Amino acid sequence: MRNAAGDAIERAIESGVDPFDLMMQATGEGGSICVPYVQQHPFFSEKRHLFKTAEDRKRDREEAALAAEPGPIVWVRRQFDDHRHAAYRLGDVSGWHWSSISGGVQHRANRYYLHVYVMCDGMIAGRLAHSCEHGPPPHRIKVCITKKGNEKFWRMIEEAAPAVTAPIYRRRR
Repeated sequence: MRNAAGDAIERAIESGVDPFDLMMQATGEGGSICVPYVQQHPFFSEKRHLFKTAEDRKRDREEAALAAEPGPIVWVRRQFDDHRHAAYRLGDVSGWHWSSISGGVQHRANRYYLHVYVMCDGMIAGRLAHSCEHGPPPHRIKVCITKKGNEKFWRMIEEAAPAVTAPIYRRRR
């Protein structure tokens, strides 16, 4: 398996194909077996700058899409602590309000966060924790805006947001 990982990395450099896919094709094993072998191979870190994985290509496409946007971008997520996030045009968000309850699963946050509504299929880049199980798309969903990831346009976001009407932190009982 270690040799197959090295071969896959070498072929990825030559062909421009994802090394994980090449190893899975060569060995017939799944991603859960092949990906760790490729990532732990010495060539992977040594020659990482010479090839791109599918994840790298996706990130490049998203960066290009964001760079092409003329106006401000806001990054949103379904819950304040969710690692999945998506970019929307500032003009595509509405219903600005402060809340400690998230959209979707109604997760209670540790304090009040800025929330807005967006169309579930209107994102420029990224992905959200949303399945469209409750109805056909597109529809409005409630999302959270955190300062992290929005530093560049935070001043504009604050100007668009309503004044805080409730204490930011919840009182402990």
